[in-house]
Amino acid sequence: MVLLIVAVAAGSGLALAAGLSGAGAKSYSAYADPQKPVLSYLLSNDQNVEEFQKEFGLGNEKVQEILVVVREEDDAFSREYDESEQVVASNKGASETEIREKISHSDFDEKVKQAVGRTKSDVEDLLPEGRADDLGPWVDEQWQVETGAASEPTYRATSTGYTCKVWASYYKGLTRYEVALPHQKVKFSGGHRVRITPVSGGRRARAPVKDTGPWNTRDNYWRASKDRSMWQNLPRCVPEAQAAFYDNYHRGKDQFGREVGNPAGMDITPAVARRMTLWKRIQRRGYIRVRVHYPWVSR
Repeated sequence: MVLLIVAVAAGSGLALAAGLSGAGAKSYSAYADPQKPVLSYLLSNDQNVEEFQKEFGLGNEKVQEILVVVREEDDAFSREYDESEQVVASNKGASETEIREKISHSDFDEKVKQAVGRTKSDVEDLLPEGRADDLGPWVDEQWQVETGAASEPTYRATSTGYTCKVWASYYKGLTRYEVALPHQKVKFSGGHRVRITPVSGGRRARAPVKDTGPWNTRDNYWRASKDRSMWQNLPRCVPEAQAAFYDNYHRGKDQFGREVGNPAGMDITPAVARRMTLWKRIQRRGYIRVRVHYPWVSR
């Protein structure tokens, strides 16, 4: 078996390629972004929670109050996303422009902005007196660390297909045991299966591709850049949602103009997560880092 491993640097490079150029890329503040659910993202990580607690001198009870606040934001974002997905599903014959307009008229962005703003305000109110102004700088510093670590994609080519390292979120699914990828052609052509390997811990699993998502419906990121249906200025194995979330690519929006709330490039059902012994982890954080093998992709 011939094995070729290629590492692709992303991070700030994506920001420069995608619209945040020069000083704009350096001055971007995730905390100041009115639609970025950055607090719920950072505080879904146990290590970040520990550092947050230490930085602001918080007791365990106060930390739990803050975690309740960020979970409420996450729940609100999930509700809005699910409602917008119903708009996409019920307008399959419509153009992307028409679907974007329908989602815009549903006030998706405004509701997301309200949820994010409410979270920031509530968390600032729960911090010790005089520390509210320190929250933004702490968040932006942590965000830079996270994006630097998470935005370095790798792909591996073998004689039996390609493997990408991406984020996976979970969803209910059309069937109990399945996954979704963000290109409708994979679903409708039928018969495709992927092999999923956790980056850390857990077990490998194989599962059929039965649905389309998350976020986009024409993002075949496992293809070479020139062969992608959309987003041809992104490197191979970088889902558009990942670039939008971490690097503000496409102004942080997905194909339908929605603010991207997580970096996931695939969805897995709870049954798949349990097979991988990762259900509790993905349920707690919302997404996990995995390597996905796409056997139908030729070199």
